[in-house]
Amino acid sequence: MASPKLVLYNNRLCPYAARAVVALDETKAAHEVIEINLSEPRPDWYLKDINPYGQVPSLKVNDSDVILESLFVSEYVSDLHPEANLLPSDPLLRAKVRNLIYHWDARVQPAHRKATFTLDPKEAAAYHETLIVELGKFNNLLLNVPNKESNAAGPFYLGEQFSLAEVAIGPHLVRFFLVEQYNGNKLPTVKSNPELAKFFNWKDAVLERASIKKVSPPQDELVQVYKKWLVQA
Repeated sequence: MASPKLVLYNNRLCPYAARAVVALDETKAAHEVIEINLSEPRPDWYLKDINPYGQVPSLKVNDSDVILESLFVSEYVSDLHPEANLLPSDPLLRAKVRNLIYHWDARVQPAHRKATFTLDPKEAAAYHETLIVELGKFNNLLLNVPNKESNAAGPFYLGEQFSLAEVAIGPHLVRFFLVEQYNGNKLPTVKSNPELAKFFNWKDAVLERASIKKVSPPQDELVQVYKKWLVQA
């Protein structure tokens, strides 16, 4: 069966759109990319024909169907190319990968956002403590993976296999440094907090992945972009 025609509507600074870009890169799926400017009102054609919410990513399939939301787009691309093994065939491992993504999106990412963008020193310090607690729980999730013996050999959640867990969370890891940019918060190190060693080693490995590097804007650009958001808030 012929591969479907794929058109990705993207914004290079959006971490959620970056998930789709990484999935397409890892699977080597042929596709076209159209950039959407998120700093101005969306074109009528985009709201009418592609995404009524004006968000990215959106993936048009065969000039007819459109898939919205970053995780759904990434899973669809993964299922199109099972040989890339971004989502394992084993049901338990698939569930564990989805579970890791869920807890990042529901717990770690909100804590990181509050710790980064809260300017009041006392509130920022409190949110920073919450972030460290959530990182500790996430660190335990990284350690709690089936087939520990075989998966422990590699740097990723599933060992040597780069999976949808890294596809989904990697773009946020690119921006993780921002927590130290605006309000004086400082991240711990493996040396100062060895209980987070798994997380920091995993983060470093993910950031070295070629597909993640391709969706990593310069840090100084990210600092300025998010600073504008901070001022507007």
